[in-house]
Amino acid sequence: MSVERLRTSLHCPACGFRISARTTVCENCGAVIPVAELAGNGVISGAVSTLLGRPLGSLSILEIARILAWVPLLVGPPIAALAIIALKVSQQPQRLNEREWQGPALVAALNIALSLVVWHYAAQEIGAAATALWTHIDRLAPTALPAGPGKGVDI
Repeated sequence: MSVERLRTSLHCPACGFRISARTTVCENCGAVIPVAELAGNGVISGAVSTLLGRPLGSLSILEIARILAWVPLLVGPPIAALAIIALKVSQQPQRLNEREWQGPALVAALNIALSLVVWHYAAQEIGAAATALWTHIDRLAPTALPAGPGKGVDI
């Protein structure tokens, strides 16, 4: 817990609702308290406000999971989205049957699978290009260098 949070007399940074010291999600607005505290510095919140049209501190845990689920080519954010969803579903198992939680989980799982496929083929292409470049350099090297003295010593 940050010192700033103690100074704010334990109110949600997003809506001002009174919260306990160990609360991580506001019961009133659903804002994630550590994220809302981070939003207080202005730089990150300004970027998120520009992208989403809303301040970072006003996002609920479900909205954060949705955003992370859609990040392409990076496996970490969709895994974080699945972790958030799994944590929330373990707290309230009935959420598993709600579409608003199933959608981001499905998007995150598909995003992870497709990202791994893309990275697999990208690695193959990069490897093939590096091999071709090395072969080309190897073919040019003997003709580009002047012939030197022999390596062996006559006996």
